[in-house]
Amino acid sequence: MPLLALLAGVLPGWVPAEPLLDMVEVTSPPQSEAPPWTIDLVPYYWAASLGGSLAIDGQTVDLEGGGDGFFGDPALSGFLGHFEAHRGPWSLVVAPIFISADMQGAQPPTTDADLTVQAEIHELFVAREFSDGWEWMLGLRYQKLETDMDLSVAGVPLSSHASERAWTDPIVGLRYHAHLSEDWTVHARADVGGFGVGSDFVWNASVLTSYQCTRLFGLQLGYRALSLDFEDLGAGGRLAYDLDLYGPILGASFSF
Repeated sequence: MPLLALLAGVLPGWVPAEPLLDMVEVTSPPQSEAPPWTIDLVPYYWAASLGGSLAIDGQTVDLEGGGDGFFGDPALSGFLGHFEAHRGPWSLVVAPIFISADMQGAQPPTTDADLTVQAEIHELFVAREFSDGWEWMLGLRYQKLETDMDLSVAGVPLSSHASERAWTDPIVGLRYHAHLSEDWTVHARADVGGFGVGSDFVWNASVLTSYQCTRLFGLQLGYRALSLDFEDLGAGGRLAYDLDLYGPILGASFSF
């Protein structure tokens, strides 16, 4: 007689373990799913004003651009883009900026300057949430400036100067997001960079309020300031940009 049958006869209440195991449904613990990717795409108009000074071929002029109204300097146009991919606490951001300005400058005491400035800036950084609403950010900012400058005295042309420079800065900073309600959110950002790698120093700050009109579309309104200090002592003389860009920004956000 098999041993299991013998034990079953001697111990009527005993049931072999194998049938019991067959009765138990063995399930593996549920595996948590990775959070999905979400995408934000925001084009902006920057109603900027431009101040500071430029030095080309050793000729330094003070900028006189700037606007008194909400839409900044009418001779200056600024357009921004913001592409952001989120997954969990991580974000990857690509943000291009394009600036075009025709403005007046002065070289005291009597010299006037007509300037055309074309600026192209590209930001690439990663951000990670480390506390509720707070994120650190680390990345790069590429900057390319093209400048044409015509000097004159009492309308009589003196000389023309042109420059083109491109450089890349490391940037580090913080971002903060506060959800005021289901539809309203405040976004703040501050970062610094350069540290002598490209620019001597550069800082950037912005505050935005966003309203989510629908699940996929929203509006953003805020203010941004960007200041850069770059100097290159080349063979042709001192080239320096000490520029301040500041003004309100208006954007439309698309979420996917």
